[in-house]
Amino acid sequence: MNDAHIVSNGKHAAVVKAQRLEQVLSQATDKPHVILLGGHPDPDAIGSALAHRRICERLGISATIAHVLPLSRGENRALVKLLGVPMQQIDRGEDLSEYGYLSLVDASHPENQVQLPQGIELLTVVDHHRPKQLPKAPFVDVRYDVGATATIYAEYFEQGLAPLSAEGSEDSPVATAMFFGIQTDTDDFANATPTDFRAAAYLKSFCDSDILSRIGRRSISAEAMDAVGAALADLEVLRDFAIAGVGRVSAVNRDAIPTAADFVLRREDIDTVLVYGIVDDRIDGSLRTSRASVDPALFMQNAFGTDSEGRPYGGGRADMGGFQIPLGLLAECDDEESLWKLVKELVTKRVARVVPDLEKKIAKD
Repeated sequence: MNDAHIVSNGKHAAVVKAQRLEQVLSQATDKPHVILLGGHPDPDAIGSALAHRRICERLGISATIAHVLPLSRGENRALVKLLGVPMQQIDRGEDLSEYGYLSLVDASHPENQVQLPQGIELLTVVDHHRPKQLPKAPFVDVRYDVGATATIYAEYFEQGLAPLSAEGSEDSPVATAMFFGIQTDTDDFANATPTDFRAAAYLKSFCDSDILSRIGRRSISAEAMDAVGAALADLEVLRDFAIAGVGRVSAVNRDAIPTAADFVLRREDIDTVLVYGIVDDRIDGSLRTSRASVDPALFMQNAFGTDSEGRPYGGGRADMGGFQIPLGLLAECDDEESLWKLVKELVTKRVARVVPDLEKKIAKD
């Protein structure tokens, strides 16, 4: 198979993209596929994975949705439960040894928490985030001008690749998850593009409105409330930039960190905020910005760089970003207070690469 990098530039017809994806998948039916989700699976990733799995099924391909990190937000867990989403959590790369082909949705690079087995081939990548560099695969469709990956899959459906049907009851969960993915990734359509609106309009008639309503009632966990309080108590403000640490957060409630970042950004004199904490054996952080001149992906790259294999520790899109750095040997530290002090020093030094006056202000305080 030849590499086919399809990047949104307005020159490729949507139908060509759908046909190329079908061609690539149809030539890889000899081994089972795995759709691997990166990070803590969010609605856009889940909906896109269901869409990709549906396309595979229509082509007679066995495909499994897998993830490494657990579901973290209450509405994400509700989405999976209410729609009966078939997802398999894996712990090691060996868990993927039965698969011959790998597809990535809502991510451009495999989850770095596991080492992929040598025999697996990266076959397709569909994403809407800006990667440091385009991955190499027979099919790559990365678009920076849409608000969600599910938007891209909705376009494939519209162009005749496994189109949704009102007669098929199994289509409703897929459409519902995809619609919710677009809704959440565009901040309830506030940041939606015309393409996102078109995709949502196409999906809406196939959705289960009752389930959408139920998962749309977003509650905030007690741990997220605590994280907001910790962020406010630890907040350091430098002009219109703010940074705060929230301490240790459980993996199941990891999204307490972005929840705290969203809340802090509402302060009237702040347009960019980074909130971080310890999750399991890593440092986990979220960046939010309302300033058009701030590129979250570039911010993450300049601040945190890449690992020994050249993979970035963080990334982002128009108004948000995130990073994850393994604690390494620091994870063996039994003294939480000492560990947290080391983490704060590390994050501060890294962020000071982008915000030079940060270390001076903290030292003065």
